[in-house]
Amino acid sequence: MLRFSIKSAILGSAVYYTVDKGVWKDSQTTSALYEELEKGVSPYAGEFKKKIPYELPPLPSSDRLSYLFKYYWNCGVKATFRFLADLPTHSTNAAIRSYEYISSSLDSSLSSAREGETDKNNK
Repeated sequence: MLRFSIKSAILGSAVYYTVDKGVWKDSQTTSALYEELEKGVSPYAGEFKKKIPYELPPLPSSDRLSYLFKYYWNCGVKATFRFLADLPTHSTNAAIRSYEYISSSLDSSLSSAREGETDKNNK
């Protein structure tokens, strides 16, 4: 519970800070905030880049990014509808397996109880 409270407080503080700074206002305010943040972070980012010998690959162009977004969006939509189309089959299979499991569990417990009664009667 304490862990959840701490996480909630951190999340609430982050949301409050972004609202206070104007991140969620109009695009001009957000753009100005981004430029201010970039000016504040750029000296540290330069030092950080010097310490790490790894070069980041260039970002994909906007048309490639657009294509990738559309492609993966369509894959997600297809997978969602494939799941929905197969849902009755999966539900039926799950119900049958649940019934068989419960039935076998009850049968084994009933047979155990019967064996216990016959042992008591024999003594």
